[in-house]
Amino acid sequence: MKQAITNYLKDFDRAFCQQYILNHCQEEYQKIQETNQRLMDNRFLFNGNWDMEPCPHEYRLQPLNWESFFEDDPEWAYMLNRQEYLSALLLGYLVEEKVIYIQQLKYFILHWIEHVPTFHPQSLTTRTLDTGIRCFTWLKCLLFLIHFDVIHDTELETICQSMTKQIQFMKASYIDKYTLSNWGILQTIPIIACYYFLSDKLDIEEEYQFSVQELEQQIQVQILEDGTQFEQSILYHVEVYKALLELSILIPEKAIFLKPLLKKMAYYIEMMTGLDGKTVAVGDSDACATQDILTLSALFLNDETLCSKSSTIDLHTILFLGRKGIEQWKQWKSQPLLPKAHFFNNSGHVCIKSPSSYFFFKNGPMGSAHTHSDQNSFCLQYQGQPIFIDPGRYSYKDNKERMFLKSALGHTGCIIDQTPPEDITGSWSYNRYPQHLFCQYQTQLNNHYIEGAYQATAYAKSYLHLRKILMISDKVWFIIDDLQCQGKHTLATQFIVSPEVVANPQQLGKLQLISDVPLEVEPTLISKRYNELVTGQKLIKTQTFSNRIIDYTIIANQDCIIKRLPVYQSDGQLLESAFAFDIRHSEWNKLVLFVNDDIFKGEKLCLVDGIKMRGKVIVYDKQTGISSRLKS
Repeated sequence: MKQAITNYLKDFDRAFCQQYILNHCQEEYQKIQETNQRLMDNRFLFNGNWDMEPCPHEYRLQPLNWESFFEDDPEWAYMLNRQEYLSALLLGYLVEEKVIYIQQLKYFILHWIEHVPTFHPQSLTTRTLDTGIRCFTWLKCLLFLIHFDVIHDTELETICQSMTKQIQFMKASYIDKYTLSNWGILQTIPIIACYYFLSDKLDIEEEYQFSVQELEQQIQVQILEDGTQFEQSILYHVEVYKALLELSILIPEKAIFLKPLLKKMAYYIEMMTGLDGKTVAVGDSDACATQDILTLSALFLNDETLCSKSSTIDLHTILFLGRKGIEQWKQWKSQPLLPKAHFFNNSGHVCIKSPSSYFFFKNGPMGSAHTHSDQNSFCLQYQGQPIFIDPGRYSYKDNKERMFLKSALGHTGCIIDQTPPEDITGSWSYNRYPQHLFCQYQTQLNNHYIEGAYQATAYAKSYLHLRKILMISDKVWFIIDDLQCQGKHTLATQFIVSPEVVANPQQLGKLQLISDVPLEVEPTLISKRYNELVTGQKLIKTQTFSNRIIDYTIIANQDCIIKRLPVYQSDGQLLESAFAFDIRHSEWNKLVLFVNDDIFKGEKLCLVDGIKMRGKVIVYDKQTGISSRLKS
């Protein structure tokens, strides 16, 4: 036991880390001190960056009762029993050398052991997910307590006996569906790590052997070939990734085969990070800052490109990598934000980043119950400012706010006859979900083209929504919506606006909006963090149609001048279903052509402003004469 712990912490260098934190991390460490002041008084505030279910309000437990919960939300009790807040007390001791922090840390652990004698998978205190997280938290604390000799043998024995019992309970309660769930990985990884460091004190040989085999299957089943975790939620992708990353740091032998996977998963997190440094809140997720997890990833994977270098290294990374991580960080140079784009084809996510804009599009297969009805939705940030956003999740309770934020009604997209394409029957269940048909992405000469389609049902009538998005030179976005549904219907096209900008039908920040149908401002719900809800605004336009409608919305830099042009076939026939535009900017002048149907009558060559074109999506540079055919 001690040899494995010594090998892990031999290069930590407490004195070096202590001085670095005191000299360079005062602001972040002050938050740790505030947390510790609360914990010393049994006051709890779950406001951590990656907390699964944070809560903005502080509550005091006097006396300490592990079945307590507030906000009428049992998730508060789950957060309490995971005990991830213990890391703050550990950091407080490492920096200030105050024994009271260690005493309080051990008090919380030993009090829990004494007052939670029985385990049940559905209880407030011992759900298997929370049990796995708690055991992992205890282990990561014990490594330091043992290494710095601040735990008595009797205390260690009591804790290890409880960990044995909890791990045996997890194995006995394990069910098949955990193989395809973050719940499974967040149980098997703690078991493997606990065995590696404490096998001489834990009676878990059978549980360990099971976990090793099961983790391999979990990874194979859950992690898609493009590196995304299947649940269609960036939050739970990060939770699974963090567990795999920490396992690799704790047990170097595991890193040998996990690193290729970790690199793909980390790259996805990087691409899901907007210009504001936070994740897109896709699915059951919050908008979370990624600097900490990407810093740890960059250092461990030795990949400077994963994150922009901040002025200091974060405390979470220091706790894992110690002096070596700090010195490695000092040697790195700040990386410029270069334009990059990636199509995660297995999940149906497209991410396009540049120094001045960020764009995310989603049309993919149904994931887990954490998936929202957000097919063909998108998010946009421009010049450092969120413009169109994902509305978030707010709660896991069965209430109207939860249902609305899961529904297409809460997302940027199209609604037919005021009926969403899904039927939500509960916080974790659907009776109907829009069927993903395809998602495609092409890029040429700084032009990006995305196309996504899904099939759904409204009032027992099946309909098809095809959305085409063309991004030009980081300054113009064309949104083409093509919907087909037999009969007469009403179409509402809506865009969820960030609370950080004033919702205006013609202009958002430094962007102008162009539409044949006037946009109007209406209220909507937005939740950037779990348990936090605001009334925001959306832009919406409504129009009627029979059988089929093709509509466009243009989002453009305010300096662009855009004019719609007619499209003719070379035999002189007007191609009514096609769209063409002339775009003028101080730096360039381009023509854009959208041909929305195959041309099966007349000549197949198109003429736009005297320019001959052939293809369904074309960008023509009038200055260079170069044409980009993004769809043939």
